[in-house]
Amino acid sequence: MSDGPYKSMKMSRPWKRLARIAANAAHSVAETAEAFQPALLNEWGQVRPAFAKEIRAALGDNDRGNLFAEVAVSETQRLQTVARNPVEALLAAQACDVARDGQIGPAAYEAAIKATLDDRALQRSRQMEEHYLAEGSSDASQLRQMLQTAIPSIGTGRLAAGIAAGEGVRGLAQKADRSGLEDGPAL
Repeated sequence: MSDGPYKSMKMSRPWKRLARIAANAAHSVAETAEAFQPALLNEWGQVRPAFAKEIRAALGDNDRGNLFAEVAVSETQRLQTVARNPVEALLAAQACDVARDGQIGPAAYEAAIKATLDDRALQRSRQMEEHYLAEGSSDASQLRQMLQTAIPSIGTGRLAAGIAAGEGVRGLAQKADRSGLEDGPAL
């Protein structure tokens, strides 16, 4: 008997855990959204601190500032070419889009991080669904429905604000208190 299609996914442990939770009808949307957070923070761990600092500087969120969005656009385009992995490339592309929209400064950096996390959640969700379909799993439709329903309630805005503020990644993933045995199951 198989442990499930999530075992054979070529993804990190947090993504496998998310797939296991999302494909199981016993889990709620809130639990699925909660499982997204460590997976996305694990993805963010691929962004080198020096690269993130360069993106922040390109968007004008440093000592020197940046007066013109055009400068931010050209600088973020340059940073896209030196990205070392897909998450860095996505962050630079999102930062470029934010700068094209005329945003600069701390809010622009936070918006670029949020857009990166949102996009990565969608990309990985599709990747999980494709894997389940390729494996011929009957849980593929449950997985897709649960992931689509959970994505809006992940809290990427809060995660992005924490990352932009320099909070530690470990402290950003919220865990719900489920210790109330006398509360019983949700009705």
